[in-house]
Amino acid sequence: MRQLIALRCCVFFVLSVSVIIYVYGWHKTTNSVEEARRKLLSLPDVQIQTISSSLISESNERTDIFFLKAHKCASSTLQNIFLRFGYSRELDFVLPHNNNYIGSPQHFKKSMIVDDLTSSSGKYNIFTHHTRYSFEQMKAVMKEGAAFVTILRDPTTLFESIYSYYSLNKAFNLSFDDLLRNPYKIHKFNHRYLKKIGLNQMSFDLGMPEEFFNLDAKIQYYINKIDNEFELVMISEYIEASLVLLCDLMNWPLENVIFLKLNSRPDISKHILTDNDRDVIRKFNHADTMLYDYFLNKFRNQIKDYGEERMEENISKLIHLNNNFSYRCVDGINLKGYGHTKAYNLRHSDDWLCYYAARPYINHQELKLNG
Repeated sequence: MRQLIALRCCVFFVLSVSVIIYVYGWHKTTNSVEEARRKLLSLPDVQIQTISSSLISESNERTDIFFLKAHKCASSTLQNIFLRFGYSRELDFVLPHNNNYIGSPQHFKKSMIVDDLTSSSGKYNIFTHHTRYSFEQMKAVMKEGAAFVTILRDPTTLFESIYSYYSLNKAFNLSFDDLLRNPYKIHKFNHRYLKKIGLNQMSFDLGMPEEFFNLDAKIQYYINKIDNEFELVMISEYIEASLVLLCDLMNWPLENVIFLKLNSRPDISKHILTDNDRDVIRKFNHADTMLYDYFLNKFRNQIKDYGEERMEENISKLIHLNNNFSYRCVDGINLKGYGHTKAYNLRHSDDWLCYYAARPYINHQELKLNG
């Protein structure tokens, strides 16, 4: 009897071990792709989540978008939104070879896309990296019907931000205060820092020829051209309203555009501008001033057309979503990186959306895996 009991126990033990080994082997096999993916992407040990299918099954959702990433216009925050959107849906991106630029100071050309980053069709869903605008060349690489959008900023605070972020005081041996007190020294800006950073930055990014910068008729001609080619020009001072209009254009839910503000400086590092300072800067940046004033006026009219009450309601919803998102994601803020901008300490390391929303840039290898 004892021998029979011992035999049954032995059989049970062997069967149990076999089941454990089988389950472990199956689990290990099914996770091998994900583990290899993490290793390849150098990701932390986070759980890669997918966006709720209820958010991506909208039959009328637009997926194709060209975003002209203008310097220091909250454009990194917008870029992050577009990268997260495309990455979650495995869309094709126009990608630079080894940094955040594809074109600039040269205008973009289709030939700038290197062979190993070319899509099988030669067409792309999303273009959202720094470049210098050229409509026909952009249109040649984007999928049919892609939305063309960009974002602008008050030229006065933009110029101050560029001066600080790129340390132009060192590049031109001229402090910001000294320039404002002695406007004649603007001649030092006759050449652009790194051949792409300087006066009338938004106009330059949008491809306007520099010889137009002080010719009102030429500037207005180019503004009209941009107005005809872009479906939406957002305004960074009204970021929430801009994102509401973006969602309306793209048929997206507000959940698609929740964000953590990226590449922003702490207020203490910002130069407080007087009215006189603003007047001086606007004169320096005449083309940008005309560009911004035109599209700010159009933006206000778009809000009226959208419905002011409806806009206020959706802004409130987006602010509520963002507040909840920030509480969900952010444990603290510190300063680091180029320009001493804000960086986020995450509350949870295994939250896919927080992990990507906090990153100023999603690297090429991750995006290439979608192709």
